[in-house]
Amino acid sequence: MIRDPNLHPIEAVSSPPHILEGTTLSREDAGENHMRLVVFSQADGLKTVLLRKPRHGKGNALPDLFDEVELSLQRSKPPGLPFVKEHQVTAKRRELALDHKRFELASRLARLYLDNGRHLLEPESFASLLASALTSLCRGGDIQVVYFKTLFVFASREGLPVKESWLASLEKADHSRVKGVLKNPVPAEGEEEVLPAALIDSLKDWLNGNTELRC
Repeated sequence: MIRDPNLHPIEAVSSPPHILEGTTLSREDAGENHMRLVVFSQADGLKTVLLRKPRHGKGNALPDLFDEVELSLQRSKPPGLPFVKEHQVTAKRRELALDHKRFELASRLARLYLDNGRHLLEPESFASLLASALTSLCRGGDIQVVYFKTLFVFASREGLPVKESWLASLEKADHSRVKGVLKNPVPAEGEEEVLPAALIDSLKDWLNGNTELRC
């Protein structure tokens, strides 16, 4: 390869930082000075990165769970986890931290993606599903319905025969009820039970027993 003699050696081997945009699903300390973040993004799917902790309160606030973030990544040498050169929280979901049940459900959705999102072929549609579910939780959507619809759609987009096998096996009344839940927008949480817990457990048992999806 012919190099430009006017190009500085460092410029010749350097590359622009990669920008990662997505939702923070996990954060944990990685030694005294760093934090390990797992982010799910439309472009990259599930991505694990290292972020240096700011000292003495300097710099931008650290990303929290379920925050939307924009990370400028620097490749590590030798190859390993990429480092976050710069970070910015573009949106927060504070509503989830104010309600234990909603935070717990959001954590279960995060676990769904952490356990099953590493090799998704089309992460964009799954990122949209995650954002929609978290937004519904923040706006007071029925928790059971949000969880059920996310599980069902996640499995369907993975190409699993959840409609042809699990849904088709339900009794007529349950089949009709589930189709109504899937067709309609997520209702606000109220006193009336929109979807029995037994149906959610049935879907989970079918997925865990008949597919590689873990939930």
